[in-house]
Amino acid sequence: MKKLLFVLTIVAAMLLAAAPAFAAEDHTCDHSGATIESVRHCVVHAYDMGHITKAGIRDSLLAKLDAAQASFDRGQGGVAINQLSAFVHEVNAQAGKAIVAEHASHLAGHAETVIAALGG
Repeated sequence: MKKLLFVLTIVAAMLLAAAPAFAAEDHTCDHSGATIESVRHCVVHAYDMGHITKAGIRDSLLAKLDAAQASFDRGQGGVAINQLSAFVHEVNAQAGKAIVAEHASHLAGHAETVIAALGG
């Protein structure tokens, strides 16, 4: 019984020590709307959390989203949809490689929601 109490005390101390660091991390992704900017936020967040492991992949994805936003802002919705589709293809190609598979699925799904909102 003393060993069990000792182990539980150690586990509790470890959890208490780790709780502030875990609480300080932002584990959420902004889904306030189906916008290109919200997908951009998810890419930055995924990289910051380590779910995208290569800065070059992050930068490539962000470049595609920035191009899509610029096209949308110019009134070229079809071009923006094509650029978002290229984003989805790159995310899927990097799934399980430079992007954790679970998060690749999330990013692709989020982008596809935006594509649908744009009429694609």
